[in-house]
Amino acid sequence: MKRILSVLMILTIIVSMTACADSKINEPDIIEHDAPLSSSSENISDTENESNYISISQNENSENASDESSQSSESKNDSVKSSSEQKNDASSKKPESQTQQSESQKSSSSAALQSSEKSSSQSSHVEQKPQNGNAAGTGEIRAVWISYLEYQSILTGKSEKEFKNSIKTMFSNLANDGFNTVYVHARSHSDAYYASDIYPWSVYCTWTEGKAPGFDPLKIMVKEAHSAGLKIEAWINPYRISGKTDVSKISKGNPAYNWLDTDKVVIVENTGIFYNPADSDVIDLVVNGVEEIVRNYEVDGIHFDDYFYPTTDESFDSSYYRSYKNSGGKLSLSAWRRQNVNELVSRVYSAIKSINSACAFGISPTGNTNSNYSTLYCDVYTWVTSAGYVDYICPQLYYGFNHKTLPYLTVLDEFDGMITKDGIKLVVGLAAYKAGAEDQYAGNTGKLEWTQNSDIISREVAAARNAKNYGGFAIYRSDSFYNPAKSVADIVKKEKQNL
Repeated sequence: MKRILSVLMILTIIVSMTACADSKINEPDIIEHDAPLSSSSENISDTENESNYISISQNENSENASDESSQSSESKNDSVKSSSEQKNDASSKKPESQTQQSESQKSSSSAALQSSEKSSSQSSHVEQKPQNGNAAGTGEIRAVWISYLEYQSILTGKSEKEFKNSIKTMFSNLANDGFNTVYVHARSHSDAYYASDIYPWSVYCTWTEGKAPGFDPLKIMVKEAHSAGLKIEAWINPYRISGKTDVSKISKGNPAYNWLDTDKVVIVENTGIFYNPADSDVIDLVVNGVEEIVRNYEVDGIHFDDYFYPTTDESFDSSYYRSYKNSGGKLSLSAWRRQNVNELVSRVYSAIKSINSACAFGISPTGNTNSNYSTLYCDVYTWVTSAGYVDYICPQLYYGFNHKTLPYLTVLDEFDGMITKDGIKLVVGLAAYKAGAEDQYAGNTGKLEWTQNSDIISREVAAARNAKNYGGFAIYRSDSFYNPAKSVADIVKKEKQNL
């Protein structure tokens, strides 16, 4: 009898441990509801690595909109509420997000590459080595994103020694494979992966927001990156607080906590919790956070991605816009929102340069220019035609050559043609996570492209090197190249070798 009871106790402990592990997997934002950010999200989970289909980007939403609604606007309902009200009371109309294809935009070399790609994807595959225009070895950025998703296996709940060994191995592998830059998350959700006086320790350090891991991950990453010969940029999501809508998960040490009963923090139903870009205190908060990193860490740059306005819903910042109009403001709502984002970008740039003029500032918007302008309200055109905004732009060109509505060469030429300000470089963001997977947003012409070819990324780099303003490329993301799902491992390996 005692023996039976002992066995039952052991089984109970095992079940308890399993439940605990499961609860960690379901911690806030592990499921990428914010990829893309809008309410029509792909809802791709980090636990769904068998599909190898996780994205930081909102442009997948733009692809979906483009495929389903070619030349017309698409209706959607976003329930937006202040964090104190928590009511569903809003609906909005999603603007058109269709990038026009223009053959006249394409250079002769790009057109030739596109023709080659179409023939190779529609017949038997033939490997092609990249042809250098702006060749590697001449200051080319060869970057990889390392996100909070990677941290969940190498940082969360780990000792300092364990994390240091993991990051050293990761950086060594990247350097050995010819990469020279890493974009590492320093702030993913109004939090910090470093010792901050402004933001709480991230939940992805210890599974508890605000709880210190006992060491400084960013400090270790800066040291190990430079030791490996890599440049390191601190990657920040400026407005995102949480990818879920449960305010109870926000710690008292989070600057968002004291603003929960104000319009400075807004809940977007089925999307997450966000800082209001229209609020001057929010802008100050983001700028102060950037200054803290640049002053205290020898980072080579600050990197923003595409998380700007999380919705087009007019109620999101209606009280601020009403005050603006009542004080004599003339801008439309869309133009005013772009102005709010531009103010943040300009101030961040000035703050960085006032501390360290050599520290770069770049932004990675989606690859759909119409979505950027009309849905996210990020005015990329102003950033790349004017001084005082960015040093580089890194559009997420997560498309194949045969994508139905946003073929790679078209959007590459579109972004390259936008840049007129001397010194601003084009770094192309490329989708390693698509290698070997069907692209459900690419239409019939491109759906199987990533499953039938194993040199798409290398040919995309080759095409980009012919761009006038080319500065390099960035791979999203590290695990997609170095820890792919078994189902796509062979194609990923070939993609990496070809690159």
